[in-house]
Amino acid sequence: MTVVHKGLEGVIADTTSISLVDGENGRLYYRGYPVESLVQHPFAAVVHLIVFGELPDAARLAEVEDWLWHAGQLPAETADSLRRLARHGAHPMSTLQAIAPLLAIEPPELRLGRTAEEEEGLVIAARLPAAIALIQAALEDHPEHDYPASRRYGERYLALLNGRMPSPQQVEAFECMQTLQLDHGFNASTFAARVVTSTLAPPSSAISAALGALYGPLHGAADQGALEMALEVGDPAAAADFVASCLSSGRRVLGMGHREYRVVDPRASIMKAMARKVATHPDHQRVLQTLSAVEEAFIEQTAHKTRALRANMEFYKGVVFLALDIPKELFTATFAAARAFGWLAHIVEQRKDNRIIRPSALYVGNRPTG
Repeated sequence: MTVVHKGLEGVIADTTSISLVDGENGRLYYRGYPVESLVQHPFAAVVHLIVFGELPDAARLAEVEDWLWHAGQLPAETADSLRRLARHGAHPMSTLQAIAPLLAIEPPELRLGRTAEEEEGLVIAARLPAAIALIQAALEDHPEHDYPASRRYGERYLALLNGRMPSPQQVEAFECMQTLQLDHGFNASTFAARVVTSTLAPPSSAISAALGALYGPLHGAADQGALEMALEVGDPAAAADFVASCLSSGRRVLGMGHREYRVVDPRASIMKAMARKVATHPDHQRVLQTLSAVEEAFIEQTAHKTRALRANMEFYKGVVFLALDIPKELFTATFAAARAFGWLAHIVEQRKDNRIIRPSALYVGNRPTG
C-alpha cells in the first residue's frame, strides 16, 4: 500500500550538519553547540559558526564584523530601485522577495566567502538590514537614517531602524533573538531554499524563494499574529475565555505548539526570559502578562490531550520586538535578516552533494481513458 506523507512529515529527505532539532528532549544545537551557550556570543560569531563551521577567534570576528559593515551598505542604484518598489505599499516581505536578487549586485571588493555562490548569499544577507530600514522609511514617508558607524551587527540594525543608538541591553536582546532565529533544520523556508538550489539556480533565487515561504502565517509571520492576538485579548483576565472560545470554534492560538518539539521549544524559554528583561514599559508588560495568561490557560484547557502543546519561539518574540521599537510590519523581515545566513549555509551544503529534489505524487484524479 502506498503511504502518502502529507507535508512530508517524518520523511528524512537528506542529511545536514548545520543544526540538530532534538524534539523529544526540547534541545536545539548549531554545529553541535547548544543554543543556550551560543546566545552568549555576538551574533556575528554565531553567523560564522553557521556559515563556516566554527566559532571565530577575536581577530576573525573583527574581520567578519568589518566585512558585514562594508558589505551591508546598499549601492546607490539598488537603493533607488528599492525606494520606488517600496512606495507601492506592498508588505515588506513581498518587497524583499522581489528585490533580493538585486541585493547581490555590486558586491564589495573585499571578499568573505570561499566560493562565488557563498559570496553572493553573504552579500544579500549583509544588505538585508539596510534594505529593511529603507523599506520602513519609504512606507512611513520619513527620511532615511544615516548608515551607522558601528561594526556591531545588532547595534547597527536597531540604529538603522530607529535613528538612534540602542542601549547595550537592547543590543543583547536583539542579538540573542537573531541567534535563536538563525537556523532550525529543514523548516519550510529552508527546504524551499534547498529545492531551488537543487536545480542549480543561483543563491539569490533560492533566498528569494525562502523569503516567500517565510512570509506565510504558519511559518515566519506567526510572531506578528501572536502579538496581534495578545492585543485582541487585551487583558490577562480575559485569557481563559479567549482560549476556551478558540478551542471550541477551531481557531488556532498562534504561537502554541511546534511540529518538531514534543516538549517546550527551548527557544521559547530563552525568549520569554528575554521578554521579561526588556518589556519594562507598562504597555509592554501588559502584553507580556496577557501572553503568559494565554499560555497558562491553553496548557490547562488542553491537559487532557495526548500530545501537550507548548509555546514556541514565535509566541513571546513579538513583545521583544515591541520593546525594541521594531514595528510589527517588520517582524517577519527581521526574522528573515537572521535566517538568511542559515539559508545560505543550507544552500552551500545542498550544492556539495546535490541531487535535484523531485518527490513523486500519488495520482487520485479521474481514471485515465483511451
